[in-house]
Amino acid sequence: MNKGIQIFCVFCGPAFAILFTTGWWLIAGFVPPHSPGLDEMTVAEFYQRNIFTIRFGILIAMISSALLIPFGSVIAVQMKRIEGNIAPILSIVEIMAATVTSVILLLTTVVWTVAAFRPDRAAEIIFSYNDFAWILLLMTFSPFLVQFTAIGFALLSDRNDPPLFPRWAGYLNFWLAFLAVPGGLITFFKSGPFAWNGLLAFWIPIVAFIAWFFVMAPLLIQAIRRDE
Repeated sequence: MNKGIQIFCVFCGPAFAILFTTGWWLIAGFVPPHSPGLDEMTVAEFYQRNIFTIRFGILIAMISSALLIPFGSVIAVQMKRIEGNIAPILSIVEIMAATVTSVILLLTTVVWTVAAFRPDRAAEIIFSYNDFAWILLLMTFSPFLVQFTAIGFALLSDRNDPPLFPRWAGYLNFWLAFLAVPGGLITFFKSGPFAWNGLLAFWIPIVAFIAWFFVMAPLLIQAIRRDE
């Protein structure tokens, strides 16, 4: 029963990636991101033209954000097997960071929904809520940094023979932590690679984050099935 629940939690990760991407990207149309250098009227018109698809797509994305919690929990359980039962601090850090990440995504979708809730309001208000959502999504990189770093340290400290996870998975998580950092610079840029629609602040981190779920899921299932 416990293994079955854990494997179900593993599938919550790829399910989140698929549902969030479908709602936010394919239905709501927020990808590719519009430029932060656009004027108020252009941004307001984007919401007014796509009011239903934005509301529906963001609703799907909002619901999917809760799936990060069971996925983060099963990672923490496997990390605890590496750390042991005495002071499994990295496992605790990971589950807390995963929960904060879920809250950040939840709040971001709510702000986008508020921007689309009254399309007839003043353009500058819609504009402000749009800024708030994008900055909240990408600039709050620190929980992602902490989560991936904790996972990386745990996986590389594994003394099991053979280890529960391959060593490259630990380095992969360190790499994800590094890729999250450029998002913190979007406050300084409205164009270029560090803007919220730029290569370093958006495209590379987002693609890597989505791919991470599909890389970690089979590794987690393999570790769970080795549980004695």
